[in-house]
Amino acid sequence: MNVLNTPKENHKFNADIFDTEYINLEKLKESFESLNEDLEHNYNPFHIQKLQKYNPIYSKLFDFDTCRNIDFDKISLNNKYHFYDNEHTYDFYTKQIYNKNVFIKYSPLLDPIRYMIGKYSIDDSLINLPQYSLCDSDIKPHPKISEPNNASYVDSFFSFLTSKLIEKHNFIHGIDFYGSYLGIQDKYKMNISDDLEYLNNSDYFSENIKKLFSITGFDKNEMFNYGSRANKNRLEIRNTPINIDVFDIGHTSTEETNFVNDIELDNQNIVYLKNDTTISTDDASDSNDDDHNDDSSDSSDDVVDSSDDDDCDDDHDDDCDDDDDTKWDTDNSSNEDDSSSNDSDENEYAYIHNFPVQLICLEKCDGTFDELFENSSITKEEIISGLFQVIMTLLSYQKLFHFTHNDLHTNNIMFINTDIEFLYYRYDGQSYKVPTYGRIYKLIDFGRAIYKFNGKLYCSDSFSLGGDANGQYNFEPYFNDNKPRLEPNYSFDLCRLGCSIYDFIIDNDSDTDVFDDLQKTIYRWCLDDSDRNVLYKRNGEERYPNFKLYKMIARTVHKHTPENQLAFDIFKQFLTPINNINNIENMMDIDILPSYV
Repeated sequence: MNVLNTPKENHKFNADIFDTEYINLEKLKESFESLNEDLEHNYNPFHIQKLQKYNPIYSKLFDFDTCRNIDFDKISLNNKYHFYDNEHTYDFYTKQIYNKNVFIKYSPLLDPIRYMIGKYSIDDSLINLPQYSLCDSDIKPHPKISEPNNASYVDSFFSFLTSKLIEKHNFIHGIDFYGSYLGIQDKYKMNISDDLEYLNNSDYFSENIKKLFSITGFDKNEMFNYGSRANKNRLEIRNTPINIDVFDIGHTSTEETNFVNDIELDNQNIVYLKNDTTISTDDASDSNDDDHNDDSSDSSDDVVDSSDDDDCDDDHDDDCDDDDDTKWDTDNSSNEDDSSSNDSDENEYAYIHNFPVQLICLEKCDGTFDELFENSSITKEEIISGLFQVIMTLLSYQKLFHFTHNDLHTNNIMFINTDIEFLYYRYDGQSYKVPTYGRIYKLIDFGRAIYKFNGKLYCSDSFSLGGDANGQYNFEPYFNDNKPRLEPNYSFDLCRLGCSIYDFIIDNDSDTDVFDDLQKTIYRWCLDDSDRNVLYKRNGEERYPNFKLYKMIARTVHKHTPENQLAFDIFKQFLTPINNINNIENMMDIDILPSYV
């Protein structure tokens, strides 16, 4: 008989600081492999000035007034492994170097879109980095750069926390963190393909191309030559849902098969394909800079669409104005990998001169959940395994840190390949055995996260007045006493994730009785408390366009917590008697994980 081989109490880790050495920028500059557009714009991400390790979020962690002999230029968090170069990390304690591919996220400290349309005063504060308050500084940095809750700092610190979960609690869904650095990048590269229409409406943008920033394809792109706002009307772009009745089975099938008629096909062989319908929340990248509208007020905070035929509830006519939500992106990546190789000729990039960034060094994963869907390379069973891993990850983070991701979609879930056949969990006295199908999933991009650690709240400034997620919630430290209080919602993340998966696996939702268990799950995640679909009305129109979807999920969806999912058969199938688990020492026992709140 197996006995749970784990201690009654799991020792907590602490966040601490080390003195570490600088990275070798010259070596990194030489190793960078430029793409064609990079060569044209003389771009190398390691051309960085004023490189430093001090981060304002450290002031929430440590009382530096009581410390002596601190070299603020060298302090780093106490993650076990630290960045050495793109292909190596080193153990801080033993100094041993390991072969480990590293992903560097170049996370902007200011909003690049707002910068390119003139929402920041161009002065020295934009290129001054934060220093500890005891240090002398003639010129203060921009307030956003000094803000401990800057989305970039909140992102990197939670990555550190998940890395410590790997090290101290064997929680393998954490993302390994190898350190972070602040600096002024000579040129910050950002994919602006989805922002061209909006940017080109700004006279400031047009006037400062080749001055403050350069744009790929500027001389030959008709959109740039078309003129600024003064020369054209603003276009309204909407996505019209299209129902497609056929989907492909496997990679080799040549038949077009109606899913409803063939619902009894062997589910083991089903590979879901995305239909042409997409919600307006495009998730193709991962930027921290989502709301590009300078109007910080939001008149739609309290709207509830109770009609399938009308755009707004009759009692909230004043809430129909969506101006604040018409231009936005989710946490989509403007942050380019140091070795990007999948750039398409259709993409357009901005290279912003002398821009403040944080280099966040992380383990390099093997792909995204989104890629598996897009490439039709994932089966129903593999999806369910991935979703269960995500559920257990969210459940753990909620228990340990009171965590909400607030922008969880298929591009913010990555995986590493593994030869581990099964993962084992224990929660609420129940044991689970889950096949990996060769993939371990991890959450990334915490730029909109809200969490607690050691008695302090870490809340992304995305939720501040004028921030890209302002209006989603309403609570301290960004509480607006003119509006109702709205706390972070533990059901938000699975609903948002369901919205990003919906069109991959559901072609027609007119008859949910024919759905398989996976489709029923995703459909259920997209229902509000009144069992109304938050994505689509019955006529196929989007119910809540753009960022209003986020605000309405936060207000009207409360049934889809990770914990609640364990009561459904689709996930109960993984329940396993503890006596049947051979590798008990590798079990992730969530029950004994300590709270870090």
